[in-house]
Amino acid sequence: MLMHRALIVSFAIAVLMPLSVDADGPPKRTAKRAQAVDDYSQRAKDAYGEGYAFIERATRLDHDASTAQTEAERADVLKDAALAYEDALDAFERAVRSDARMYEAYTYIGYANRKLGRYEPALSAYATALKFKPDYARAIQYQGEAFLGLNRFEEAKRNYLRLYALDGEQAQKLLNAMHRWLDEHAQKDAAEVNGPLLAEAKAWLATQPKPSAHIAANPQSPW
Repeated sequence: MLMHRALIVSFAIAVLMPLSVDADGPPKRTAKRAQAVDDYSQRAKDAYGEGYAFIERATRLDHDASTAQTEAERADVLKDAALAYEDALDAFERAVRSDARMYEAYTYIGYANRKLGRYEPALSAYATALKFKPDYARAIQYQGEAFLGLNRFEEAKRNYLRLYALDGEQAQKLLNAMHRWLDEHAQKDAAEVNGPLLAEAKAWLATQPKPSAHIAANPQSPW
């Protein structure tokens, strides 16, 4: 296990190219920012890179779980994914202890908590990230998905409208998540979501045009 972690950490630190992780699919490598932000402490950067490696592993395991052949296999893979998210949390929390300004790490503290079903801690982490960087589109998008996890559609809608003017790509991802939320609750007995809310959400979503896929004004990671 120690050897496995060491390999993950070495890979993350050596590559230094962020993953684009979201609900629309497994991680994708993104281009390096033109001018790196180098005012974070090296210890914070190293912990952040370690956390990204665990997020990558967890996301791939989530994807594997969706194609598992049996429920037992699926449960085992999801258990491994949860452990990877816990490891990611540990790394990102070390990052912000080393440098409390690292809004990207707070964003992924929120992401890992959300994936573990801990929506309130996730929202707290997103709020901290947005305190440092109010227009950070990825945090706004992930925060919107956390609101959906708590069936707070109106708040998710506000996040979407904010993203619509800020970042078309992230807006589309949140809009996709909102459609999935509606479909999931429409297909099951969801006593926690009342009928009028679902009807209002369906009517609102039907009126939304496709967000413009303009290039984000705010790069999502500093290195």
